[in-house]
Amino acid sequence: MGGLTGLKALVRDVCGEVLSLARLTAPENRLRQRLSIVTFHRVLTESQRRLYPLPGLAVTPEELDDHLRFLTRHFRCMSLHTALDLWAGGHVPGRPLLAITFDDGQLDNYENALPVLEKNSVTASFYVPSQVLEDATPLWHDAMAGSVAWLVSQFVHETAGLRTSGRQGALGLLAELQPGVDLGRVTPHAAVEAALEQTKRWNPAQREDWMRRARSLLPPPERHRWDGFMSIGQMKDLVARGHEIGSHSHSHALLPQCSDDELRVEIAGSRQKLEAALGTPVTTFCYPNGSADARCVAQARIAGYRAAVTTRWGSNLPGDEPYLLQRFNMNAQHAQDRLGRFSEARLAWRMSGLHPGLDRVRQDPCGGVTA
Repeated sequence: MGGLTGLKALVRDVCGEVLSLARLTAPENRLRQRLSIVTFHRVLTESQRRLYPLPGLAVTPEELDDHLRFLTRHFRCMSLHTALDLWAGGHVPGRPLLAITFDDGQLDNYENALPVLEKNSVTASFYVPSQVLEDATPLWHDAMAGSVAWLVSQFVHETAGLRTSGRQGALGLLAELQPGVDLGRVTPHAAVEAALEQTKRWNPAQREDWMRRARSLLPPPERHRWDGFMSIGQMKDLVARGHEIGSHSHSHALLPQCSDDELRVEIAGSRQKLEAALGTPVTTFCYPNGSADARCVAQARIAGYRAAVTTRWGSNLPGDEPYLLQRFNMNAQHAQDRLGRFSEARLAWRMSGLHPGLDRVRQDPCGGVTA
């Protein structure tokens, strides 16, 4: 199996390099006149990423720098708000437009990403759930991922920490998340991602009930200093430096599961809260998990946003629906060659529209990639 995997990686690298040398995947050729949008989530040092239960959502500052050096050579990079101004004008001469976005409003975006953005002389859009203005509790997907990671560690690695009387209940919690899965046959990170994907099929009451029962069994979660949200002062500083703050809803809810009244709070209400706190217009919206239906799109229009972004993989043509803009999710491993080195050819191929399968992929910011 390892030999087959290695052969596939070699073929992938060779294909990427050949396409790059022939300039068939050059962004200047493939993405001209399109609006491309890339998204990052956590920007963590390697030691921090090892402690984070969803490492696929994180890039290191060095990996972010690799990405930005490639992107700034081939695109005009800026915030989404600024890119929309240029894109609205129709014909865009020169290098193609690219907006850089970060989701979730995490503290590491300010502490670890901002210096790299400034090093590369680019601005970005930061999508913040307005709930974090008043509540530092982790977003539901991070809280659930932490609980699942702890449970998996007990049964995969057989570490101490769970009293015998609670083992049956903990096994039951895992069984609800991953019915029929042999945890001994999957990596802990894959188990966490699969479990999180399962919870998205539940309604909010089911997720809250699971978390309530988990809290009764698990020790209090450890919260690292770097694992928090940006302060209002830090967000204001980003705006002063030319970056954009956009809305990522109020509570990071899965919006199609919300009632009409809840949608208004999540979409329009979040804009009002952010504008009141920051004293600056909030003009673009990011659907949590990329999940949007016709009601969500309608509410984003009514709320007065000029555009909204999803997690569907791809770039955007003039005339595309501005409230369903596609993005490229930047996963560090997907831009590496078989030796683990950053590969410009690999990344260009993935963004080109020529890479097989990616037109059917939705990049999921709460738990990996689903096709």
